Amino acid sequence: MMVHVRLAELCAATSLVTDVVTGQPAEHGLRTCLVAMRLAEALGMDDAVRDELFYVSLLRFLGCTADAHQVAALAGGDDMAFLAGMAPVAMGSPREELGRMIRLVAAGEPLPRRLVTLARALSDPKGGERLVDAHCEVAARLASEMGLPDGVVVALEMAYARWDGKGVPAGVGGMHIAPSVRVSVVARDLELWAREAGADVARQTLSDRRGRAYDPEVVDTALAVGIDVLRAGDVDVWEQVLELEPAPHTSVSGPALDRALAALGDFADLKLPERVGYARRVALLVSMAAVRSGIDPRECELAVRAALVHDLGVVAVPVQVWRDSRHGADVNEQFRLHPYWTQRALARCPGLEAVAEVAARHHERLDGSGYPAGVIGDQGRPWGLLACAVAFDELATTPAGRSRSADEVAVELVAMATRGALVHDDVAAVLGAAGAAVPLVEVERPAGLTEREVDVLGLLAHGNTNRQIAETLGVSVKTVGTHVEHIYAKAGVRSRAAATLYAMQHDLLP
Repeated sequence: MMVHVRLAELCAATSLVTDVVTGQPAEHGLRTCLVAMRLAEALGMDDAVRDELFYVSLLRFLGCTADAHQVAALAGGDDMAFLAGMAPVAMGSPREELGRMIRLVAAGEPLPRRLVTLARALSDPKGGERLVDAHCEVAARLASEMGLPDGVVVALEMAYARWDGKGVPAGVGGMHIAPSVRVSVVARDLELWAREAGADVARQTLSDRRGRAYDPEVVDTALAVGIDVLRAGDVDVWEQVLELEPAPHTSVSGPALDRALAALGDFADLKLPERVGYARRVALLVSMAAVRSGIDPRECELAVRAALVHDLGVVAVPVQVWRDSRHGADVNEQFRLHPYWTQRALARCPGLEAVAEVAARHHERLDGSGYPAGVIGDQGRPWGLLACAVAFDELATTPAGRSRSADEVAVELVAMATRGALVHDDVAAVLGAAGAAVPLVEVERPAGLTEREVDVLGLLAHGNTNRQIAETLGVSVKTVGTHVEHIYAKAGVRSRAAATLYAMQHDLLP
């Protein structure tokens, strides 16, 4: 039986994840959507705009992982706390943004380090604009992969536009901003300020930003309707939002569902340069191992889909915590709970309950030594293949970044099976797939990219600078720069984050 998932539910679940990444409380995105749709009704917007607004208000922060590692460098490691702190002033005046940044940059670090980090940030006045632009570009591309309408994709490209034209994209303002963006920006900030500071402060903030960041008509309507009226709702915000789903209800299934789940995996992998391509790589290994195992096609499909999204919950872990856990430090409880976040989001979607369950157990072990729940016993072939594939990938790369051969990893995986942590048959299937004569990733060369451009793209995606790429490939920095220009032009992108996403989506990573 083919699995069908309502697109609205998938987007609502995604908003739960972006809430965590941006340091907001659970269901902030859902409440923003509710406020936005009520505003649209009061404004008398037509059905087409309201349908677009529904998705834009849920997915406006879909690109929030595009710059996470750069934000973490600025914040001293906790990218999520920094984003949460900057959120109230994101549409404020330059003075407000600067004042908040000074308080948040490298917070908790020794004063000399804070001053150096702040000086570095202030020395690049266009840096923030580039990060936000990458955020918008990536959000639009991921939304397209998830199957969202073209209008939503276009609107997400201008998700940070301001009425006065001083936002991103630069110069886009006034009525040139998509109506769905003009409403969702006000709805989000209204919900945030009212929750954090109360309705009176929210009213004052909207008034202060009227005609600057916000469309005056939207602000006037919001104030006329009333902050409390727009935010009113019962406990089950999820159901309230889904009642507003555009008709007819759209579902994704088959290859379209696979692409949507792959997009969510890419969303998670963008959080760190060292993770790019991880979810697709594990999914490919699981797929190959499942074929070797001869398991039922439905179990194979379940295993691959779970592999694509199994680490979605990593976005709920600050960058520095994730990196510490990979380098042998004591595993932080926040890191150990990342599979829980995966299940919490995906299980809200009818049709994905089984995917959520398998995905959430990728670190569990037969003998109860895994996490987060310490489940004991065999949990089925989809789980077993995914758990082995994840273990293989982790063992194949050392903390120092050195790749290890399949034979080296095999010794450790077999030892885990011998002591009762993994299933022998699953280990054998994964090792057989990893040791196949064909490469794990069958690389295509889309858009006319040359082999050298693919090499450059792979290094670029993993966070290397042009100088580092030049040293690795033995060419000049100028030559690398030319290659990067060609790659961007051929792939139709304008930022490193979007180029990285393009590489993941087209299996162009080494």
